[in-house]
Amino acid sequence: MLALYRKYRPEVFGDVIAQDHVTKTLANQIRNGRVTHAYLFTGSRGTGKTTCARIFARAVNCQSPENGSPCGKCATCRALAEGNIDIIELDAASNNGVDQIREIIENVQYPPVAGKYKVYIIDEAHMLSASAFNALLKTLEEPPAHAIFILATTEVHKLPATVLSRCMRFDFRLVPQAVLAARLKEVYSLEGVAATDEAIELIAAAAEGSLRDLLSLADRCMNYSATLTSDDVSEVLGASSRAGTKALFAEIAACDVPAALAAVEKMFAEGKSVGLVAKDLAAYARDLLLLKTSASATVIAPSDEIHEMRALAEGYSVDLLASIITIFSSIDAELRYSVSPKIVLECAVFKAAKLVSADLGALEERIARLEKKIDALSSGAVSVSPAPAPATAPAPAEKAPVETSGGKSLPRDARSVWGRVLTYVRTNESMTLFSLLDGVEEVELTDNALTVFANSGNYLRLMGEDVTAAIGNALAGENPPITVKIAKKTSGVDMDADIARLKKMMGDAKTNIKN
Repeated sequence: MLALYRKYRPEVFGDVIAQDHVTKTLANQIRNGRVTHAYLFTGSRGTGKTTCARIFARAVNCQSPENGSPCGKCATCRALAEGNIDIIELDAASNNGVDQIREIIENVQYPPVAGKYKVYIIDEAHMLSASAFNALLKTLEEPPAHAIFILATTEVHKLPATVLSRCMRFDFRLVPQAVLAARLKEVYSLEGVAATDEAIELIAAAAEGSLRDLLSLADRCMNYSATLTSDDVSEVLGASSRAGTKALFAEIAACDVPAALAAVEKMFAEGKSVGLVAKDLAAYARDLLLLKTSASATVIAPSDEIHEMRALAEGYSVDLLASIITIFSSIDAELRYSVSPKIVLECAVFKAAKLVSADLGALEERIARLEKKIDALSSGAVSVSPAPAPATAPAPAEKAPVETSGGKSLPRDARSVWGRVLTYVRTNESMTLFSLLDGVEEVELTDNALTVFANSGNYLRLMGEDVTAAIGNALAGENPPITVKIAKKTSGVDMDADIARLKKMMGDAKTNIKN
């Protein structure tokens, strides 16, 4: 029994899908009699390079081609279909030496037996050695009138420029997922296989633009069950189910590292492919990013699940989702050389969870600042004056001035005071000291006391005598005097407690705003 990719291999240009820019040009060359002597077919695996080379080889020899494709009925087409020395295929992966090329050069002088042309198809041409390329160059540039060379490769950058300049180049593109899914439906219909739309889409996504990979995967899955489902496909391919991917991502998003690592361990025990699990997580984060940034984004999922994902995506920043995609899509290279792929995936899960924690921490800081403003409003510490009568345009509100010893009226708030400190230090102290103070992200002024919050990295340096002396000199002219305190900025160690506190603060903030 033939494999599906061999059984459904196209026989004419019209059956080749998603490569119209190539097949139309080749068919027109045959119709117009403008065939050249050397071609280069390049592109990803399974996109139709060798198939188009074989169709072209039969079409140029066909006695009555139909729309530029071989008719399949004439004596020449029948002779070539049964195997003929006029179409020679060379696998350069296993025949890459100069001796094989010399044999081609010797035989190319003999005329064809059945048709008009002798066609040489060199597959995986980038595998030819440097000496083999050099031996081929002259014949490739000026072959006999009855000879045509077709070079097919997936790594065109490895071919010498001298070869590229002698060939007419055609780039084969990846097949869109929607086209692959439509083709798979046709094949399964012809084979009498029942499959759900989700299973079809999952196989098409796993093929990654390759029609041959699509049919190979379809061949593996078609006999698994009476009606093929997405879970069946995940089981056959060794990928995590969509529900499993969602659950693992939810544990990462909740910063529950133990639960996430336990889920990875369970998937590994079930024989799931570590690479596919990482790819599924990256794809899920990518779907969330699309739904967050575009109202018209197309995501392959049930409609009710898309609504759920869109709501979930609103809880994450664009930078966070982009970073998670980068983490899980970049471990493929590490997996190739790792002695323990599971550890690589576990490290990636841990990094992603820490990123989520940092993202929640930034949100917590914003909510804390909002909470302070709400508390100030509720306690009456900050009054909101009504707008003046509209006799003239309303003037913008100004901060209350404070008289200093120099007789100048200066604003008295934390940001303004700290700005005066930075100006003084930049003018009168060293740039090293200014850079240290300029890195401070948060200050607070309460009852003439300025609190400078330092993180764990610069706390000890800010506690130095030179720093406190410089800040004291900068604030020497303030009236009333301002005292300075260096406080260590705390960071959440208990991740679960931080998340619970964040949720409570968000709820309290919403309640206060409503009241």
